[in-house]
Amino acid sequence: MHPSRCFKSSPHCSASPDGKLIATPSSSTIVVRSAQSLQTVHVVKLPADFSGPVATLAWAPSSSRFLVATTDQIHVFSASDSSFHAAIRNPVAGSGKPPLVQFGARDAEIFIFAAFGLKLVIFDLSISKAVEVNNPKFYLPSSIARGLCIRPQTHHLALLTRASGRDAVSIHHPITQQVQRSWYPETVDAQGLAWTPDGKWLLLWDSPAHGHKLLLYTPDGQFFRSIGASTIVGGEDADLEPGIKMCRPSPDAALCAVGDHSRGVRVLGTQTWRDGLRLIHPTTVVPTDTLQVWQEQFSASSEGRATYMFLRTAQMVSPQSRLVDGKPSVDMKPGCSLLAFDASSALLATRLDDSPSTLWIWDVSAAELRAVLMFHSSVSFTWHPTTRELLLVTCQDENYRGVSFIWDPLSDGPKSVSLEAYLPDDAEQCPTPWREAIGNERVFGSARTGFSPGQDIGDAGDMSALMADDTSTLDDTFSFKHP
Repeated sequence: MHPSRCFKSSPHCSASPDGKLIATPSSSTIVVRSAQSLQTVHVVKLPADFSGPVATLAWAPSSSRFLVATTDQIHVFSASDSSFHAAIRNPVAGSGKPPLVQFGARDAEIFIFAAFGLKLVIFDLSISKAVEVNNPKFYLPSSIARGLCIRPQTHHLALLTRASGRDAVSIHHPITQQVQRSWYPETVDAQGLAWTPDGKWLLLWDSPAHGHKLLLYTPDGQFFRSIGASTIVGGEDADLEPGIKMCRPSPDAALCAVGDHSRGVRVLGTQTWRDGLRLIHPTTVVPTDTLQVWQEQFSASSEGRATYMFLRTAQMVSPQSRLVDGKPSVDMKPGCSLLAFDASSALLATRLDDSPSTLWIWDVSAAELRAVLMFHSSVSFTWHPTTRELLLVTCQDENYRGVSFIWDPLSDGPKSVSLEAYLPDDAEQCPTPWREAIGNERVFGSARTGFSPGQDIGDAGDMSALMADDTSTLDDTFSFKHP
């Protein structure tokens, strides 16, 4: 890891999808920097009538545009062309602050969700028109990914809605967003919708309270088959067990992992969608030559800073369960609701809800457990999108604020990465690979003048006016139900 020099930022500082640019708002401007040199390459002046606080700063898929949203207006700017500016005012007037604003599959497409899930408004900037879809089932940032997905390559939108107590699925044209097909699925309370990465299947699964039901549809919305408890769990009493918590296809679309309320995860092959691997999390882990078990060790350095290291254990060990006041919680629900494949589709990482401080790494080709990572805090994780077998782990405890962990199969356990070590007192002492640009910097094929090396345009502005307020909307379990 190489740290950069420090520069002023805000909670809405955002890197472009291609990782080449960083956009940072100040009181009256948006400063765009090069991620390679950290030099200012473009400055966008906000309109005179722009009033904060900023609710959203988001990049377009191509990294050539970004949007800035407040409660009642949205502005879209080019990352390189000062002449481009699009404004959307009062997009969902009367419904309150939009809980989510984001780009769609195209740079000219903006998705705006109205408060309380009243509607989804899709704006097409190229023709200055909008399409409205009523009653999206999931509309909050924490849940929207479960009810809206864009098909790879073709960019057809699949959307889950709910009205009058019934779920509905619709498939929309990639340009006009007009409905091409819609239907009422055989679900009681659908909890997830997803395209496979190759776009060949649309997956839909019901609430765990209504048993195991994974529905498969063709790209044009034709029902193919239903996968039930006998395939996912097996056994005579499988139909009586709580159902699916999470369903996740692999990046190569060859596999699909399904987690439920048991200690097992089913990995199905997408060619047949029949019997697949059954991975069972053991209650006691016995290390072997092919199974690494790493336990976190916490200590304080001589300077008073916390240090994090992991020791490989040779003794059998049981993962720590979720405790409340030193006792297992009565509300603890077993099962796996967090799982993901790495970029190569060879490794599967899982986390059980009753032992949230432990990560399990599986080799799906061999159907074997390869590593168990035990932390002192509940954790979440993300695989690198392109680099195979590289895992980023973040801890949810406040004591780990600013600390993340990197792991790969060849490392000696997870390695901590502490941002605190690179903040002002230490940053200037650390050599960095970032080159300081000399003279004018050429960006997007045109020379930008007036920026001296190290100069930070707009850094001196007061950012308090752009900070979002501290209030937030709670994710209601029954948010799809409307009076």
